[in-house]
Amino acid sequence: MKTFTWLFFPFLLISFSAIGQKNCQLKLDKDSIKVYTCQSENSKYNSIKSKFYLHATQQQLKHMLFDVAHLGDWQDQTVSAKLLKKVSETEIIYHTEVKAPVVSNRDFVIRLIYQQVSTYEMKVTLTSIPDYIPKQKNVVRVPMSKAIWIVKEEKPGRLFVQYSLEIDLGGTLPVWVINSLSHKAPYETFKSMKEKIGKY
Repeated sequence: MKTFTWLFFPFLLISFSAIGQKNCQLKLDKDSIKVYTCQSENSKYNSIKSKFYLHATQQQLKHMLFDVAHLGDWQDQTVSAKLLKKVSETEIIYHTEVKAPVVSNRDFVIRLIYQQVSTYEMKVTLTSIPDYIPKQKNVVRVPMSKAIWIVKEEKPGRLFVQYSLEIDLGGTLPVWVINSLSHKAPYETFKSMKEKIGKY
């Protein structure tokens, strides 16, 4: 079952309804990580939302997300990750490929934008821009994805994170299979994040 965790991790928040989520159900509550699946208004695949705590600072989390070369250290099934352009100190564009069982690997071109909303709140938005670079052979380019992080510092060294993801994986993956397993990927990814963010 864990072999499908690659499907949703590459996007690492805003109110959940803001990206078309409804009828959300709690699917997993473990290690202080809650994962919900929701009906999506814009995709045949379920959207995801998650809530969890991090023992870290806002700057640690920012550095971790911007460290494209080491995304594979905590994002499951990453084949490669490469920075394409540093637009500014708060915006980058990168490419990543993830390993997929049975079917062709998927790849993403992501625009990551960081915003410091207030002293105690940050927002990170990751949106796919599939036509930014030519498509590769034997890899399916993900046509649509949007992930949003809302991160609030509740006290020094303790962050409350809300994560939302909407995605269309493209290709011919069986929708019912993906929807039945989609809650597993966020748990695996965020668990690894909690364990490794202290390195930053």
